[in-house]
Amino acid sequence: MSSKAFAMALVIYWPVMFEEVIRQPRFEEHNSVRAVVQTVVDEIYGGLWAPPPLPIDDDCWLMSWVAVVDTKIVGVALTHEQWLSDLWVLRDSRGHGIGQRLLSRAEAEMVGRGYQTLRLRVLQWNARAVNFYHREGWRTARQFPHEKFPVTMLEMVKSFPQGEK
Repeated sequence: MSSKAFAMALVIYWPVMFEEVIRQPRFEEHNSVRAVVQTVVDEIYGGLWAPPPLPIDDDCWLMSWVAVVDTKIVGVALTHEQWLSDLWVLRDSRGHGIGQRLLSRAEAEMVGRGYQTLRLRVLQWNARAVNFYHREGWRTARQFPHEKFPVTMLEMVKSFPQGEK
């Protein structure tokens, strides 16, 4: 293989490296954060109980954590008390550890508030998300019907002994 062909092969096959920054969003980024959430919600849940665009809560996205690659917001995590309310990563950015780093930051925030048991809710059929949380040390605590939609939810928990994280 010539050196030019080898160099081209490296460009084609070399894994993309993401160098993201995890930070809180700036005021002017509110619409960008909301757009990421809307995109992922529509992709994952669109058509399940209604066609996209699905309604999303108008949460205070400025209280979230965002993953930024270059200048683009590619992921969002939002917590409330001991609950992970939202964790969304754009499709093209999945599989590069961005979700893990957002989750870790969200966990640290909740533990920093003094909670030793953290909680989240996820649709039972969302195997990719459920498996992700299991790999990150979360366990299924209970299953229950969603309060509005005909789907089954899982409540997952993760415990941190005092002083950990």
